Amino acid sequence: MDYRKYVLGESIGYRITATARLIINRLNQNFKTKNYPVTHEQWSIMIRLWEEDGLTQNKLSQLTGRDQPSVSRLINNMERNGLVVRMEHPVDKRINLIFLTPKGKKMQIGLIEQAQQTIEDISQNITDEDMNTFLKVLTKIDQNLSDDKNKQ
Repeated sequence: MDYRKYVLGESIGYRITATARLIINRLNQNFKTKNYPVTHEQWSIMIRLWEEDGLTQNKLSQLTGRDQPSVSRLINNMERNGLVVRMEHPVDKRINLIFLTPKGKKMQIGLIEQAQQTIEDISQNITDEDMNTFLKVLTKIDQNLSDDKNKQ
């Protein structure tokens, strides 16, 4: 490939990153419009805790694809906002388990509705067939990068 023909704005990595940023901004905007004091990053943790409450920070880090210091900061903020609590592990006192508070649990339906609204915003004027093709291509890209990562 000739490096002189490379155009950043046409690069798949650039386009995916720019689109992801727009999606994140829309999701955050939809949360804010409905007065949910949650960011998309906090949302990603809350989703995992709705699936299985009482996870370790390490497990949340793995499930969200974020590093542990980032997850720790997110949990600190969420704890300050009354969305989660840390509790000592019953066996290993060095480990904290993260639980949603009643306030955090109560937000589930509303936040999911806003996530669904964001998906509707994203999907306007896109046929089901085109969306399915797009998702298949993204899956293949993910697999290519995961396979490549495993080769290193």
